[in-house]
Amino acid sequence: MKTVKIKKEVTQQKGVPYKGLLFYALYFVEGEVDFLGYDCPHRTVFVAKEGTRFLNVGGVEGELDLGWVKLKGAEIPNWEEYPLPVYKGHLEDIKIVLMRTQGTLNKVCIVSEVSLEQNWGYLETYFLAEGWARPFMTWPEPGEEFLTLGGDPEFEVIYDGEVVPASNLSIFSDGNLDYPIGTDGAFHTAELRPDPACSPEEYVENFLALVERVKEEGVLLSVKGDHYALGGHIHVGSPNRLVVQVLRSEVEKFIEVLDDFVGRVLLPTSGSARGDYARLGAYELKIYGWEYRTPPSSFYADLEMVRITYKLVKGLVETLLKEGEISYETLEDGRAKPEEYLRFLSKEETEYFLGFPERWARGEIIPLVPVEGNPPVLFVFRTEWDDLGVFKKALKNLSVKRPVKLVLYGLAMYMGMVFAVPTAPEEWRLKGEFPKAPFVGGALPEIWIGIPYKYFRGVEEIPSFLLEEFVGWVEEYLTQLNLLADAVPAVSAK
Repeated sequence: MKTVKIKKEVTQQKGVPYKGLLFYALYFVEGEVDFLGYDCPHRTVFVAKEGTRFLNVGGVEGELDLGWVKLKGAEIPNWEEYPLPVYKGHLEDIKIVLMRTQGTLNKVCIVSEVSLEQNWGYLETYFLAEGWARPFMTWPEPGEEFLTLGGDPEFEVIYDGEVVPASNLSIFSDGNLDYPIGTDGAFHTAELRPDPACSPEEYVENFLALVERVKEEGVLLSVKGDHYALGGHIHVGSPNRLVVQVLRSEVEKFIEVLDDFVGRVLLPTSGSARGDYARLGAYELKIYGWEYRTPPSSFYADLEMVRITYKLVKGLVETLLKEGEISYETLEDGRAKPEEYLRFLSKEETEYFLGFPERWARGEIIPLVPVEGNPPVLFVFRTEWDDLGVFKKALKNLSVKRPVKLVLYGLAMYMGMVFAVPTAPEEWRLKGEFPKAPFVGGALPEIWIGIPYKYFRGVEEIPSFLLEEFVGWVEEYLTQLNLLADAVPAVSAK
């Protein structure tokens, strides 16, 4: 049995609590108030009864009667040498006098007690906006939502069927690190930054809203991670500063638990380009809490996995925060035992989450963020091409039943003017065994198509009639593999 404990120790909040706010200095006064007898630190607030008279106010000649309060000018010799409040003006509508202390320039204000009661809604906003007070935080009550869930997952960008650097497209390059859609620090990968949410369901909705904006630009988001390193970073924070203190001070304990339940499960689905980023225990402290950086982006290929992953993270973090510890049994490899997940997920959700790496390894998951619309044809070029555009342009509008990856490669010059397409006529078909058999068992079929040397090198231009026949051969090949979509019958005009 493994037990992880955290310390729920927080820094005591300094100030004077009043109606949910924490004032830096707050005095309730009446009668005569002599500023010579008061220490006025920065952002001091005096709440005065009607008719209160303040003595030794700098910047006032004689006495200033505002109706609800009176300010008597300083009469002591060389008053400028004392840190007395100096009158700077007043706000008649909400009955506030504004002052600054001589020399130290500390902000001081006087507010009418009647106005404070009658206009509290407005004054609360004013005090917070102008820095006179801050929210008074208490530890969350049972049942109160106090965590925020966010993320900035990274993706490879597929445009016009190929993986391209995200910075090539304005939808990503125009955004800086504060924009919801942008690039990572290396500019190669796209980064989506959904608005923080209080629930896994809300987070998925926020993420999909950004995906729709990307889709409008004709862009697909890949989670494969074989070209660029991709991370599915998870953000956990809170609007409650006391909770944030604990999240930050005990971050390594939280990450240790997330590694055992989440990281060890998802890490094997990292792309080959992730390198040293694919490691347990990866995190960054943030002003709102922290960012868990161990998971890859792979689970974004399945939006139900995104929901379940965030539900699991939320449950684990909340348990540690509320109970101060969590105990669970682990397997030999350090992963939490399957039955331990049932405290946070349903049986079906547990099986779905834990089965993800196997589905990924078997090729049952399309490594793209799901979007509605016609399945795409993706292109990979296995050879350095001089003239690839003509073949890609001819094939990119193929109508397929599901996403298909076409791997176009060049044949050696000695093989002659033949194509590695099984459905090509004998005079145009490669003799003997083809270099690569099609893979159609997974969620993303991979079909290899060989092109004659002279055409892919641009030594000769493929005749238009032959290019048209070539497309027909590929369509027939995809039909044999049950990948080509059924043709839509033409509607005759009446």
